[in-house]
Amino acid sequence: MSTILIIDDDELFNQMMKTALEVKGYEVETASNGKEAKALYQNKKYDVIVTDIIMPDVDGYEVILDLRRMGMSDRTIAVSAGGRTAADDYLLTAKHFDVACTFNKPIDIQQFRDKVEEIIKSHQ
Repeated sequence: MSTILIIDDDELFNQMMKTALEVKGYEVETASNGKEAKALYQNKKYDVIVTDIIMPDVDGYEVILDLRRMGMSDRTIAVSAGGRTAADDYLLTAKHFDVACTFNKPIDIQQFRDKVEEIIKSHQ
């Protein structure tokens, strides 16, 4: 069974995405910020990691850079609804860190699930 980690400070988003992936048979864990997430991905291998960009404590850029050092940026999906600037600005920066793909919030669930499956298949 493939395991996915979702990192977002929006608990409702975490639960929505978790449910959307669990119904497809994935094991899904969530974290509310990068600090929490780091404790998880340092000790467990995930097939896909989904991270929001704007979060308290440790933001998504720090998570992505950490995962990049671990050789896992190609398993990472960056998501954003924006903040001080438009979501596209944040996601463009994330693309420079070699993430597998990016999604603007609100996310098209079917496109998201398709991308998760594609990432998993490319690493088998």
